[in-house]
Amino acid sequence: MIGAEAKRQGVEPLSDERHLFDPDHWRRRHQEAASERTGRQNHRTARQPVLSDGEPAIVGFLDLPRPLASWQPERLGVHAAIADPLRTAVTGFVLPAYITRRHDSDLRELLADAASGEDAVVIVLSGYSCTGKTRTAYEAVTACLEDWALAYPKDADSLCRMLAADVLGPRTVLWLNEAQELLGGHGGEAAAAALRRRLEQAGPLAVIATIWPDHRRELAERPTGVQDPHPQARALLAAARVITVPAVFDGPALRRLHDTDDGSLAVAARTTPDGSITQTLAAGPALVQWYEQADGTQDCYGKAVVTAAMDARRLGHTSPIPLALLEGAAPGYLTDAQRAAAPREWFETALAFARTNIKGVVSALGDVPHDHGMGARSGVCRLADYLDHYARMTRLACFPPASFWHAVEHFAATPADLYELGCAAERRGRLRLAAALLRRAADGGHGRAWEAIVTMMGYRGLTAEAETLARSALRSGDPEPMLALAWTLSEFGDVDESERLVREAAATRRPSALTSLAMVLPDGPEAEAALAEAVELGDLDASFHLAELRRNVGDLAEYEKLLWLGASAGDRNAKGELVTRKCRAGEWDEAERLALSFAEGGDGFELAMMAAERDQDGDRTEAERLAWMVVELAERHALSVVRRPWPGATFAAVAVLLGQCFDDEGDPELVVGRLSEFRNPQTWAVAAWAQEARHPGRAKALYRRAAERGDRYALDRLAMMERHRNADDAERAHRAAVDAGGGVGPLAALWENQGRAEEAEQAQHYGLEIDGSIAAPWQFQPRRSDSSERDCRHGAW
Repeated sequence: MIGAEAKRQGVEPLSDERHLFDPDHWRRRHQEAASERTGRQNHRTARQPVLSDGEPAIVGFLDLPRPLASWQPERLGVHAAIADPLRTAVTGFVLPAYITRRHDSDLRELLADAASGEDAVVIVLSGYSCTGKTRTAYEAVTACLEDWALAYPKDADSLCRMLAADVLGPRTVLWLNEAQELLGGHGGEAAAAALRRRLEQAGPLAVIATIWPDHRRELAERPTGVQDPHPQARALLAAARVITVPAVFDGPALRRLHDTDDGSLAVAARTTPDGSITQTLAAGPALVQWYEQADGTQDCYGKAVVTAAMDARRLGHTSPIPLALLEGAAPGYLTDAQRAAAPREWFETALAFARTNIKGVVSALGDVPHDHGMGARSGVCRLADYLDHYARMTRLACFPPASFWHAVEHFAATPADLYELGCAAERRGRLRLAAALLRRAADGGHGRAWEAIVTMMGYRGLTAEAETLARSALRSGDPEPMLALAWTLSEFGDVDESERLVREAAATRRPSALTSLAMVLPDGPEAEAALAEAVELGDLDASFHLAELRRNVGDLAEYEKLLWLGASAGDRNAKGELVTRKCRAGEWDEAERLALSFAEGGDGFELAMMAAERDQDGDRTEAERLAWMVVELAERHALSVVRRPWPGATFAAVAVLLGQCFDDEGDPELVVGRLSEFRNPQTWAVAAWAQEARHPGRAKALYRRAAERGDRYALDRLAMMERHRNADDAERAHRAAVDAGGGVGPLAALWENQGRAEEAEQAQHYGLEIDGSIAAPWQFQPRRSDSSERDCRHGAW
């Protein structure tokens, strides 16, 4: 590098310096230094290592021992792990926190004995690909032998040269990663024999080998009926202490895993239901790279199939994915040229690609076991959990092509899958598509689909048609569509019609209908009787509303009893009321204990409201402490498997913190700066919101960071901030927010502001087509015939 830079600058070295830029000079010096170190000046010729077939080994560089602290884990074969998706920038080698397991104790005890003894020890870590063998060994030697040296021969020839040069002095670790490649191949027997001779010498030496179980059995077991190909390797392994590295984390290790705040581990825990944590950590990056780079002539078909599976999962298809759905969906993910060039067996080729085993542990599409019995179910597959996680961030604002939705309509596995996909289409403004999918789900027996259809019709002014459908469901004993229509009408101010529909629904005596009836009635015996019956039937909301009635008549004992009943069942209103009561009674410690218990269960809003109560009470210090506690708890749950309602809590907490700054003439920039240093995209979005007026550029940067990691609110705000700039940029931003699930309303409002009132009204009323154009007027249609399903599989829409 120095020579190249000198040449670039036109600087010529002096005559007595030229040899310093000659690589051969340094090779000779390196070999001489190695010879001098061992006192054997002529070892390259007199003691050249000989392989088992009598041929001399290739002379090359010696892999000399170096202090252990100078070795980086990636140089020793430790796999890079999946990145923490919440970090602002993740580059280079990712090494997450290490979770010790039972085998770590066994290994470290052996190394501790080796460190204090005078004998050599051979330890073999046995486990399959990506189970954490090398990481286990690295953590153990750095913990127990930190002041030792480490030598890492890369092949059998290198090990032979190293042993012939006698460079393995006392207090050295000999690192044999993937030992099957070193001992089982060309020169392996000579290397094993030389190593056995070195182990007979005095002085502490630790040989750490990693190997797959199948390879260990192949090397360690004497074959019958044929010549033994590995006698030296077998003898070496017979003297070793074998430690098995399990493929999955057990219960205690999983509990320790969830106690860490390492984002990489959190993603692994979230995407690995079977406990194979290390496989996900190690194979996740390779799986994503394999998928992203699959743009070759044949690989593109496999990538299309995998992308269709990713979209199906992220938009709500939770059942095993039918292969017919993927076959029908794939054409829309390909270019015209790729579709034209597709071979006859393109789908079989695509499936073979999608089932490629990455690092021996995971494939993009895997088999689905039978619910009962052995073997795999035919005709379905499952998407790798880590690819599902990856897609939810990278494809947040991607709306699938028409082929995907046609395939979904005909081949979705269950009515529940159709319902979820229909709701996803509705949230993305594709109302005609949503209606078709929801109608299929309803015809298949999914009750909530009728509720969603009736709500859509009510908002579009189709009240009579919606009531006809709702009454049909009511006759079968389901009051929910009728209640949904009633609440839709109440939003438009039609109170009398709303009460009429609720009374009809309440005739079923279903708990939700009884609670709804009490909501439209004035306080009194009829309302109280309806709520009491609903509480007895187990309705969550009824306890809180009945508690309010009891409070209004002075029955405080029954009031608190009902609050506790609702809170224990998860009713948010009851939780908040309990905390508020404790605050206003001055029982701050009890209030905080309650709020924390709710926060640990996944709802931090009560803790944020307590911060606001403290602030109103004049205790600014406690208010600030509680507000930051909310932000930190939201950070802890940012990657939780359970969907947690933290955005409202975070906003409330930040409002307290910023309000204090303005009241006390403090510096709001300090609060916003601290918020932006957290890892939670929701927190970044709140920090951006706080800066929109004063620092719009900074706010946009934070919103973009949050949106890149899957935060939809950030996309919505970015779209709103673009409104006052270029009209095309504003529309693109709003369309991205629509495709991420933000609804068509903000886009229609943009058009309204731009003087495109007719387009805005039509989009609000009829939604968008699959391609994003404004839908023409349409009506709800009965279920279509299935006669086109055969053609649908081949993309003939």
